Amino acid sequence: MRTGGFHVSPPGMPARPGPVTHKLTEGPIVPTLVAFSLPLLTTNFLHSLAGTWGAIWVSHVLGPDALTAVVNANVFMFMMMGAVMGVGTAAGIAVGQSIGAADVLAVKRIAGTSVSFVLIVSGVMALSGYVFSPALIDLMQLPAGARAPALEFLRVTCLSMPSIFTFLFLSMLMRGAGDAKTPFRFSLLWIGLGLCLSPLFLTGAFGFPRLGIAGVAFGNLLANAISLCCLVVFIYVRRLPLALRGEDFHHLKPDPSLLGVLVKNGLPMALETFIVQGAYFLLLSMVNGYGSATAAAYSGAAQLWGYVQMPAIALAASMSAMAAQNIGAGRWDRVEQIAFKGCLVSGAFTLAMTTLIYLLGDWPLMLFLPQGGEALETAHTINVIALWGWIVLSVTSGLSAIVRANAAMLAPTMIFAVTMWIFRVPFALALQPYLGASAIWWSFPVGSISSALLAFAYYRWGRWRQNRPILSETDASSAGREDGES
Repeated sequence: MRTGGFHVSPPGMPARPGPVTHKLTEGPIVPTLVAFSLPLLTTNFLHSLAGTWGAIWVSHVLGPDALTAVVNANVFMFMMMGAVMGVGTAAGIAVGQSIGAADVLAVKRIAGTSVSFVLIVSGVMALSGYVFSPALIDLMQLPAGARAPALEFLRVTCLSMPSIFTFLFLSMLMRGAGDAKTPFRFSLLWIGLGLCLSPLFLTGAFGFPRLGIAGVAFGNLLANAISLCCLVVFIYVRRLPLALRGEDFHHLKPDPSLLGVLVKNGLPMALETFIVQGAYFLLLSMVNGYGSATAAAYSGAAQLWGYVQMPAIALAASMSAMAAQNIGAGRWDRVEQIAFKGCLVSGAFTLAMTTLIYLLGDWPLMLFLPQGGEALETAHTINVIALWGWIVLSVTSGLSAIVRANAAMLAPTMIFAVTMWIFRVPFALALQPYLGASAIWWSFPVGSISSALLAFAYYRWGRWRQNRPILSETDASSAGREDGES
C-alpha cells in the first residue's frame, strides 16, 4: 500500500531496486551532519577563495571600479541562478525522499526531467541576458568608470549559465541522494582550473589572449565546462543512479506532471531569489549613489561576507538532504534533532568565522582596497556595523531548510519577502536622511535578526509537518489517469 511517499513507479509496479548512495537515517546526528556537510562547506570555501583570487587580480590589475563592476554583475548572475535553482532544490529533496523510500526509478525520472529543464531554461536566460546586458547595467546605476567593464564581464557571465547551472543541478541531485563527495571532487577541478585560467585570460600571460575583465568570466566558464564533462563521464562510468541508459533515456522528455510538481515546489524559492536579489539591486543603487569610493568599499566588504555566510549555507543544504531522507523513512524524531543540533553547529561555525575576520582587522580588506584610502576606511565601518548580523543567518537558513525538506516552500519565501521589503529596505530608506550611508549598513543586521525570528516562529507553530511528500501528487495523478482509462 502506498503511503504518499516518493513511490512514483506506475501503480501496481514495484519500484526497481538499486543502490542507495548514503543513508542519512542512521547514526549520531552531529557527526553525520558535519561529515556530510564538510565537502559542501569546503567547496563553498574554495569557491569563495577563487572569487577572492579573481577579485584581487581584478582590483590590482584594473582598479577599484573594475571590482565594483564584478560585484554588481554577480548580483544579476545570482538572481538568475536562484530562479532556476529553486527547481533544483525541489528535485534534490525529491531525490532524497526517493532514496529514503528505496525507489530508484523515481530518481531516474527526476534526473531526466530536471536536466532537460535546466538546459532549456538556462539557454534562454543566457541569450536574453547577453542581449539585454546594457539595460541591466543602466538599471544598476553604476559609477561611470565601472559601466564598461561591468558590461564586458556580465555578457560573458551570461554565456556561462547553461554549463554552470547544469553542473549545480547535478550536484544538488547527487547530494539529495546522499553523495556529497563526488560533487566536491569535481568542484575542486572547476575551482582549480578557474584559479589558473582566469588570471591568464585577464593578463594575457604565457601567450594566452589578453581579454581583460572578460577573461575572468571566460576562465571560469571554461573551467566549469571541463568539470561538467568530467562529472557526466564519472556518473556513467560508475553507473550511479542518476545515469540514464537504454530505456531510461525517455525520461529526458520532460514529464509534465513531474515537472509541474517540481516547478510548483521550486517556484517559491525562485521568487525568494528575486525578492532578495531585487532588494540588493535597490540597496546597491543606493550604495552606488554615494560615489566610487563607497561603491568600492561595499564591494570589498562584501567579499568577506561570503566567508561568514558559508557555514550556514553549507550546513543548511546538508540539513535539508538529511531531513528529506528521514521524512521519507518516517523518522520524525530525527528531523527534530537535525533542526536543533544543526542550527547550533551552524551558529558556532558562523560565530567563529565572524570573530576571525574581526580579529584580522583591515588586513583582509587591503587585499582589494588601497591602504590608507577613503574606500578602506569606509569598508572597515561597514564591517563593524554589518558583519556580526550574519551570525543569526544560521537560524534562518537551518530552519528554512528543514521545513522545505517536507515541501513547505512558500513560507520561507514569505519570510524573506517581509524581511527584505518591510524591514530592510524601508529601514535603509527611512534613516538615510539621518544616518547617511550607515543606514544601509545597519539594514543588514536588522534584516537578519527579523528573518531569524520569523523562521523560528514558523518552524515552531507552522503546519509544515502536515505536508505530504512532493511526488505524492504525481502518484495521485497517475492513479487518476489509470482509473479514467479503465
